[in-house]
Amino acid sequence: MLHSKINRLVFLLSMVLVTLGLGACTIEPDTGPAGTPPEGTFAVDVSFRELYQLLGGESNLGFPISPLFEYQGIRYQYTEKALMQYDPLVPVSQQFSLSSLGNELGMQDQPIVLPEQPGLRIVDGYIVYDEFVPLYEALQGSRFVGRPLTQVRINYDRGRIEQYFSNVGFYRSLTDPPGTIHLLDYGAWKCDRACRHPRDPYANVIPFQVFPEPFISSLSRLGSGFAGRPLSEPYLTQDGKLEQIYENLVVFADPSTVRSIALRAITERLGFAPWALVPKIEDPRMVFYPLDGGLGHNVPTILEEYLTLHGGTEISGPPTTEIYQEGLIWRQCFTNYCLDYDPQAAESLQIRPAPLGVRYLELFPPLQAAYANLNFTTATTRLTVWEAHSLITSAQEQQISLQVVETESQTPIPNLEAFVTLTLPDGSQAVYNFQPTGADGQSALNLLPVEAPNGTLIPYQVCLKAAAGEPLCVTDSYVIWGNP
Repeated sequence: MLHSKINRLVFLLSMVLVTLGLGACTIEPDTGPAGTPPEGTFAVDVSFRELYQLLGGESNLGFPISPLFEYQGIRYQYTEKALMQYDPLVPVSQQFSLSSLGNELGMQDQPIVLPEQPGLRIVDGYIVYDEFVPLYEALQGSRFVGRPLTQVRINYDRGRIEQYFSNVGFYRSLTDPPGTIHLLDYGAWKCDRACRHPRDPYANVIPFQVFPEPFISSLSRLGSGFAGRPLSEPYLTQDGKLEQIYENLVVFADPSTVRSIALRAITERLGFAPWALVPKIEDPRMVFYPLDGGLGHNVPTILEEYLTLHGGTEISGPPTTEIYQEGLIWRQCFTNYCLDYDPQAAESLQIRPAPLGVRYLELFPPLQAAYANLNFTTATTRLTVWEAHSLITSAQEQQISLQVVETESQTPIPNLEAFVTLTLPDGSQAVYNFQPTGADGQSALNLLPVEAPNGTLIPYQVCLKAAAGEPLCVTDSYVIWGNP
């Protein structure tokens, strides 16, 4: 409804501009920002002067980029950042507002269930990024900003930190000092060809998928590029933590204190086995970390400096190897990540974390991680089993299928293994293994034909290979029938 309404407004506005010959004109504003406005901008209509100034004028909303126009009794005027509207038929306190252009962008993240926390602005399950809060409040919060649509995220292609709300969007260029906050060009994006004027490329709205980053405030304090790009949505693990996979590492936090992040111990899990401890090397280029009596690991001072700048061993965990050569680079692993040293690279890129998050995502995708420690019982898991033929001849193969679903969320659980035990007519048993369940939580396998007289009952039992607790099993049977 809103989408079609705004589309009609854009069409109407374009017709107005063509009719009046204003498509490429500049009208000198009689109120509003001082100085000469850019080409293609207009005066703030008298209807919106107070609203425009209340919301910060040109500094926040940008220049008006259309004349006043009216549709079905509602007055509108575009600015670069928003669409101002006046509806005389609603209660007085709601007559002036900003249109919900953000709802048309398709930018929607799932809210995160988080308790209220000191110093953290949470609105409907979305964390308002720290640097955006002052401007959010200056725009009277949800009154004019609207409800949040996304968590904060880094848009690396546009070089900015951004967050989308229904009426306006916030961003800070990564090249700007912290606290230099602007609004995205919602108005210019929606008005498009009907409102031609020079645009700031950093403020352009180009909808595409970017992962939310609830840990961005804490990670930014550890240094630019340290974690790399996010590779997954944030997700809740079975131990109750909020977790997210990045290029170089895996971050988690207790949902009640989301600012207090820690890194998962992933290096050993990814195959980087700890080395035997060694004595201290008497070399000024090395820093010794004692781990057991007089034994430990030696870390080159150049890596030690990087550790210090990025949270120290409190973040990395203690070293687990000595430095060693891996192809053309040198690598040393710590409990939570590995550092690579490339002496041939540009100075600023010589030391960087190894991209272990990529490998972690392949081996332990989020849904599998979330259910890794799930105790598979009838209270937590629904295992459904069915056979292809309830009546089958001794010449046919039987197919057994299963699906595993998490009970509370009704979410299919992938990457789970199961086996079926078939009881044969002579009392012996045959065991077959299923392939891991797919994204739909399903798997199937074929059983060899069973030689038996018509009417013979063939019992079978399907069990999950549970990571914890007793396996969850389902028992069923089929009947041999139709033999000559």
